[in-house]
This record gives sequence, structure tokens and C-alpha cells, in this order.
Amino acid sequence: MQPPLPPTNWQPTLESLFDCWQQFFLSHRRADELHQQLLEVVAQATQASRASLMMLDDEDLVLRIKAAIGLPAAVVAETRVRLGEGIAGWVALHRRPLLLPDDPDLPAHLREAMVLERVTSALCVPLKVENQTLGVLNLARQGDGPPFTMQDLWFAALVADRESVTIQTANLYQELESRERFINRMLESIPSSLIVINRGMRIVSANRNFLEKARRENRTTVGRKIGEVFPPVLLKYIQLEEKVRAVFRTGRPFDGDKLAYRAPGLPSRIYYYRLLPLKSPQGVDNVMLLMDDITEREKLGEEVRRVERHLASVVDCASDLVISLDPLGRIVTWNRAAERASGLSAEQVRGRPLLDFCAADGRETMAAVLARTPQDEAIQHVEVPLITADGQRHVPIAWNCSPMRDDGGGLTAIVAVGRDLTEQKRLEAQLVQSAKMASLGVMAGGIAHEVRNPLSIISTSAQLLLEHPDNPALHAECARRIYAATSRAAVIIEHLLKFSRPSHEQFKTVALNQVLDDTVSLLNHQLHHANVALERQSEDNLPTIQGNPELLQQVFTNLVLNACAAMPNGGTLSISARSGPGPSLEVHVADSGCGIPPEQLGRIFDPFFTTRPVGKGTGLGLSISYSIVQQHGGTIEVASTLNQGSTFTVRLPVGR
Repeated sequence: MQPPLPPTNWQPTLESLFDCWQQFFLSHRRADELHQQLLEVVAQATQASRASLMMLDDEDLVLRIKAAIGLPAAVVAETRVRLGEGIAGWVALHRRPLLLPDDPDLPAHLREAMVLERVTSALCVPLKVENQTLGVLNLARQGDGPPFTMQDLWFAALVADRESVTIQTANLYQELESRERFINRMLESIPSSLIVINRGMRIVSANRNFLEKARRENRTTVGRKIGEVFPPVLLKYIQLEEKVRAVFRTGRPFDGDKLAYRAPGLPSRIYYYRLLPLKSPQGVDNVMLLMDDITEREKLGEEVRRVERHLASVVDCASDLVISLDPLGRIVTWNRAAERASGLSAEQVRGRPLLDFCAADGRETMAAVLARTPQDEAIQHVEVPLITADGQRHVPIAWNCSPMRDDGGGLTAIVAVGRDLTEQKRLEAQLVQSAKMASLGVMAGGIAHEVRNPLSIISTSAQLLLEHPDNPALHAECARRIYAATSRAAVIIEHLLKFSRPSHEQFKTVALNQVLDDTVSLLNHQLHHANVALERQSEDNLPTIQGNPELLQQVFTNLVLNACAAMPNGGTLSISARSGPGPSLEVHVADSGCGIPPEQLGRIFDPFFTTRPVGKGTGLGLSISYSIVQQHGGTIEVASTLNQGSTFTVRLPVGR
């Protein structure tokens, strides 16, 4: 279809156009009111019985009615025409007008739609600007009236063209105003003080933050020179004007510095200021001064620095080793206690892995703890010796490792707190030795009897040899008896020496059944003298454990002696060893004695707690046994029933 031509009869058309131009250029009504008024003018000029102005939504490509004449309100509200659908959608898609029913390009289904809606003539014109479609102007006649003419089409197209320009202009103004409002809101919302300075050193803009902080009004600030707004002493001190001119000249921003500024009637505040050039194609038009109030930040920073100094002093003066590690296990801080224990300064160890300063036999254990710490919020406990500066001495250290995290939960460091166990180990060794001496006192009578029997045999055999020097058979029998008695006495003395000598606490491979056999051998006469029947059970081929046989013998000796004390009139003692869960080994020491009252069960492992009369017990045996079992990574438990007996269960890990 060719573009519409101007009408031959100009008079009525010009009058209608004049009315339209008044609407476009002289009206100050809202856009929806303007659209409705223009639609009424066009409908009257073209004698349309129905008219509508539809606008295209760019997001979902749907035409919606913005103004209408002769259409029900429900139709206006519900009409949604997709691009390409119906007559209006076809016009919007192809961006060309339709004069119906004469237009040969109209598809057949659209002609059928006209018949269904009883439209005898229709005129549809796109609203477009350059390559953008804004909407569609629809005019329709119903009944027996004459169809629209090319003059009507020319008039509608001209109005649609002006309407498109008006809509685009209004949209541009609206977008500009929206951006200005957004920029103003943004500037007013900025928590920084902001002023804009021109080349004449005058302030052309100041935001609310600056006016409030400076206690000034916009009318007494904008248009004034910066020397009238800021104190001259301040300007001279920070050389503000020189820096602003340098930004104008070079076009490069001034990165910033601190300044102290006091508004009238207010205490001094500390600001961090920057100068930024505002450029145009012609150069730097203005310079923006940004001032951030950092007074509270400075105060907080000083407080943080004070707290940091205090915490650093606390950590440095702590009696325990306090070491911080990065997530890879490398040393970051090393306090004085760590220096005293190791003989190494913080400079010597900083940046090196903590594992480098752990004893070789404990590095694997410490590495496992450091690997678990980031995933586990619980504090990890481990005992690993620390190598001293000369590399010859190992200091026993009990470590507690815990993760340090940032606000987001990310691992920032690992804190290792270590306690020097040297003195504790010495005291524990003394305590164990004291307990051994106390146990020897309890065993003294039995051991004396055990040694007296072999001595009696030796004495009797010697007398027989002297009385019968010529009897070879008697000589041989006496020699055999003397040798057997001497061996028996030697075994008893060896066991006694092994039990009583101080332990060096060196762990080695231990066969638990052998430890139990040595203990029973040492206490055999004690059991016989107390009229206690021994039941010994053990699984075959029990695995070995890592431990100290002397300390473990001390544990089982204490348990056997306690069992004998619980059976003053005799009874049955059962000692069994078997495999347990874990994997572990379990040793059960059960007696048929008097049992332990329920109210005392929770205290029997406490130091110096005893149910024996004064002078008959120290109350250290079970406490030391509990400590020794813990050193071996095991547990000791007790179950007891009054007048029926007690059972002590010792569990020791296999392969530790």
C-alpha cells in the first residue's frame, strides 16, 4: 500500500489539525488525559464510531489499550494483543498502515475478524519513531456509513506521527527526570560529604551530608568560594586550592589524605578527603571533593590497637606456649614461653611448619591433629614433645589445637596452646614410685616368706652335704635342690627389682599376657597367704600393644592388692584377658569381696580417697592406675555389687 496523500479538501482537516496541535503543545495534562483528548479529536474528525490508542510493551511485546472511544470498559481492561496477532498486531509488526477493507495485503483471517465484529471500515496506523514501534492508532466504522478515505488515512497518519514524537519526547523527559531524581537521591544518600567546585574555586553543588556536618544551608554554600566555606587556616594547611587546581590542570585525581575540621559549635572531626575530576570531551569541567568522616573509625582503630597491644602482652606473658599457625600449619606467632621451652626465637621459627619442631615419633600424630582441626570445631588434644634448639633434648608438651575463623566461617588460622609437662612428669614419676613403695610395704610379708622358703631349702641341703660327704647320690640331689631354690629366689628378686625401679616411660611392644604372668608370679604367695583362689583365663594369640610394661604391671598389682583387701576372709580372684572392640585388649580383674557402695563408685579414682582404716592405705593406687591407663590411651572402669564383689575392666588400644 502506498503512503497516504494529502487531502484535496483542506478546510475541515486543518481545523482538526489545529485542535490536535493545541493538545500537543499547549496542554499540561497528564499523558493518559492527553491521549484520550487527542483520540476524541481524531475520532470526531474522521467520524469513527470506535477508536483506540494501543501502546506496545517492549518487555513482553504485547499491545495494551491506553485510551478508547466506543469500547466497553471490560474490553479496554482485558485486551492484550501480541505482536503479529490481529489487525493491530499485524500493523505493529509490519510498521505500515492499513485502510480496510480496500487494502489488498490484509490476510483473509483478519477480514473474517472484521465481519465477526461487524466492522464495515477500519483504519489502523502505527505509532513509530525511527526504528522503534511505540503503538497503534485504531479507527473503525460500523453500520451503513461510508468507508474511510485516503484523506482520513492521511490525517490519522499525520496525527500518529506527531503523537509518536510527543510520546518519545515525553518518555525522554520522563527518563531524564527519573535519572536526575535517582542521581539526586544517590548523592543525598551517600554517607560522605560531597561538594563540586568549578574553575573559579566556587562551590556549584553540595549534598545534604556536607550541609548537615558543616551546619550550613544550601543558599549560603552554593555559589560561594571555598575560602568562604572552609576556614582559611585549614585551606592553607592542606593546600586545598593548589590541589584542586592541579586536578583541573592534569585531569588526574588526588588520591586522598586526612584533615581535621571543626564546624562552628561542634567538636573537631577527622575526615579522609579525595579530589576527583569531572570530565567532558572538552576537559575537566569541575572537581568533586569527597570527604569521609573517619572520626569513629580512627577512635575505633586506636582502641583496636590498644586491645591488640594488650592481647599481645597477655599472650607473650602467658606461662603456656601460645602459637598461631596459618591454614597450612606454618608458624605465624611464637610467644616467650615457646622461646623459653625450645630455646628458639620467634625470628628463627616464623614461616616454618610446626611439624619441623616436633619430635620425630610424634610428627604423624601432630599432622593428623592439624589436618582434623579445620573440619572440627572441638579442641583437639594431643601430647607431642618439642625439640629444643640443640636438637638433643625433647620437651614433653600437651597441645590443644583449635581453629580461628573469620565472619564468613573461613579458616584464617590455627591456634596451638601447649603446656610444658616436664615438671608434671617428674612429679608423676615420684608419685608412681611412692605408690610402688607403698605397695611393696603391703607385699613385704609375702615376699619375705617367698624368699625364706628357698633359703631354707638351700640351708638344709648344705647341712646334708656336710653331714654325708661320701654319698654321691645325696650330693647330686642336694645340688639340684640348691640350684632350684636359688633360681626361685633369683626370679622373685628380679620381679621385685623390676617392679620397684623407677620407670623411664619408654613405650615398646608389650605382650599383655606376659605382664599379667609377671604380676601373678610376684603376688602368688600374697594370694595364697590371703586364702584367695586365682582363676586365670586368656585368649590365645592376643595381639601386642605399645606400652610400658613396668607401668602396666603397677596397674595390675594395685588391682590385685585391692581385690585381696576386699576379701579379708578369702575368696576368688578372676583375671582374664581377651580382645575387645576398637580394636583393643580388655583385662578383667574380678573379686568376690565386699563390693563398693554406690555412693563411693564415682570417687574411687580420686587421689587420696580410700575406704581402708588410717595407716592401711594411701588412696593413691587407683588414682595412679587411672593416670597410667590414660597415658596408654586406654580406659579403666569398675562395676560393683555390695557383698558380691567388684570387677575392674582395663581397655588398652591395639596398634597405638
